Amino acid sequence: MRSSFLLCALLRNVPLLRNIVKVETKGAFQTAKVNRLSTTGVKASHELANRDLAEMMKYRKEILSVGKSCFDSHHELLVASVVSCRRGVHPALIAAIISRQSHAGTILNLRGFGIYDSNCFGLMQISKLYHNVDERKGPFSREHLDQGAAYLCELINTMRKNTGWTAEQHLKGAVACYIAGPDKVIGLKYEEVDSVTPNEDFANDVIARAQWYADNGFEMP
Repeated sequence: MRSSFLLCALLRNVPLLRNIVKVETKGAFQTAKVNRLSTTGVKASHELANRDLAEMMKYRKEILSVGKSCFDSHHELLVASVVSCRRGVHPALIAAIISRQSHAGTILNLRGFGIYDSNCFGLMQISKLYHNVDERKGPFSREHLDQGAAYLCELINTMRKNTGWTAEQHLKGAVACYIAGPDKVIGLKYEEVDSVTPNEDFANDVIARAQWYADNGFEMP
């Protein structure tokens, strides 16, 4: 399938997806205030990630499975398939998106859509306005996580149009695209990517949460 080869091509720059700890982040500011935390920045993001840890552990096995690498000792892609491409995403980043988007599934209605955004489905809050959402698979399913991870891979490829950016900057830009859409992010300066996201801190917050999850049960296998 042509789409499979395109998606696999996204992972040629392996460290982009694996080395989440190398991505610069300021953490949460307005989101920290909304959650009435006494601190802001990276420390606040870590506290918010920790709040969701108990619930997140329910999905740990599936998250790690989706995030598992299919690389050899030289970190080269072995299997040219959509599934293996999706598995190049760091599991801590998947967990961080789930934490920010759905508080590890605790703010979903009985159908699996967001309480605060009825157009967004599942743990990763994928919008039915822009994606084919299959409710039959369930909001906590492996298929849902695969879809979210594959979308993130596509966004990373989109952000590579900003050729003057580093791999880590592409990843952070892709996280901003995940919530705001690529049309709003492409063309911005790197320092501006969060200017179009909710609370103007989505990408920074998610990256900081991912770095915390990487040290707390969601490391790259």
